[in-house]
Amino acid sequence: MKRFLIAAAAAVAFAGGTVAAPPAPADRPDIINFDASDARMNAAIAEAKRTFPDFLTAYRSGSFNADSFVFKYPLGGFEHIWVSFDRIEGDTLVGRLANVPEQPGFRIGQEVRVPVADISDWAYRGTDGVIVGHRTTRVMLGLMDEETRRSTIDYMGW
Repeated sequence: MKRFLIAAAAAVAFAGGTVAAPPAPADRPDIINFDASDARMNAAIAEAKRTFPDFLTAYRSGSFNADSFVFKYPLGGFEHIWVSFDRIEGDTLVGRLANVPEQPGFRIGQEVRVPVADISDWAYRGTDGVIVGHRTTRVMLGLMDEETRRSTIDYMGW
């Protein structure tokens, strides 16, 4: 069975995926699994890909705090993980893992190079303090416990 592996860290970072993923471990209550055929999650990823030029336009404008730009991609094929965006080199995004990865061999803060075609979400904090993007996070809100959902909404400014 193909599934998405979705994780949250500090209300900011969420992961998800598309290849056979292990069940969410009992010691990681921040992980939510989605079937790879989940229509809402796939629509959120498709919308993030379609609107990715908006992310680059905002970043290049210099109007926003550059430290607030993040993107998500499928680390290992199933764990979509948030990355702090550093720069773009041609068609490759460069950044550092912003979540604690579930997969062995990876660590938070590790530099990664990701083809633009592989991104599955993006986000930044607007000048009004509200998070723009985070489409996959919006899908997850209804599956979070009330405390996590409320803290996520508050952090995002939604």
